[in-house]
Amino acid sequence: MTTTDLPTDRPITLDSARAAGVGPNQLTDLVRDGPLVRPFRGIYLPVDTAEDPEARARAIGMLLPDGATLGRETAAWLHGVDVRPPDRFRDPPMLECLSDREIFLNPLRRPEIRGYLTDLGPGDIVEVDGVPITSPARTALDLARHSERYMGLAALDMFSHAGLITLDEITERIRELRGRRWIARARAVLAMADPRAELPGESWTRLRLHEAGLPIPDLQISLRDGLGREIYRLDMGYHEKQVGLEYDGERFHRTTVEQGRHDVRRREDIENRWGWTAFAFHAGDVLGRRPVVEATVIEALGLSVVPTRRRWRGMHDLP
Repeated sequence: MTTTDLPTDRPITLDSARAAGVGPNQLTDLVRDGPLVRPFRGIYLPVDTAEDPEARARAIGMLLPDGATLGRETAAWLHGVDVRPPDRFRDPPMLECLSDREIFLNPLRRPEIRGYLTDLGPGDIVEVDGVPITSPARTALDLARHSERYMGLAALDMFSHAGLITLDEITERIRELRGRRWIARARAVLAMADPRAELPGESWTRLRLHEAGLPIPDLQISLRDGLGREIYRLDMGYHEKQVGLEYDGERFHRTTVEQGRHDVRRREDIENRWGWTAFAFHAGDVLGRRPVVEATVIEALGLSVVPTRRRWRGMHDLP
């Protein structure tokens, strides 16, 4: 099965695939075998365009009803900020649409769309390749308000790290929405937000430590040689104890055996040359039930505390 007869200059729908003689089962095979990806239900893209923001916007624009605005997780994805948790990382991002309550009486209701009725003010909507989406500030604030805390913190960290927002900007917007529903949740995660965080997993790890009542580590620990050149950088750590903490994501650390061996060699070199002991955590440690992160930090820092742990709604135990 090839994509020879399918359109290459635009997203592929079921109708355009049928016109090219390719049925739904064949599309499923093409997604499974790699030539196509399915960013959203009923929409397909050639794999070499899957990460192209313009192609993604065109694909979503084919599904967006008139008068609606893409928001939350979908808008974040189009802004280049992917905050999907590991249990949904291989699934297409949710298609989330906002309808202005001054125009619509009800949120959109379609099987492939999660719709919300909301207030949209001046400056809340921008266009990406002709598709209306919420602005970076509105998107980050919506995720901080309406998502679970680990998702909201990751959104603020990643948007600010990318330079799309400033935390002062979000602080002002939260002040303007004082008393609104879920704004206290946004205020709580804003207090922890840090633009130095480079990956959502780093945000999740910090939040887990915070909720356990443990010391919050410094971020982006630079390890330099005698000439001042940075050789390694730890995700986070405690300077006084020379304890480093790192989040190992699936793609760059847990896909191949060689990735694991490289990480082991790197951490051995860090300990031998700089005296730092670096501990690595993965999604199952940070988002699962077992207190792996808490126990590791308590022992490494020599603390005598009994950690608390809040279960994050919507997460499942991960391997």
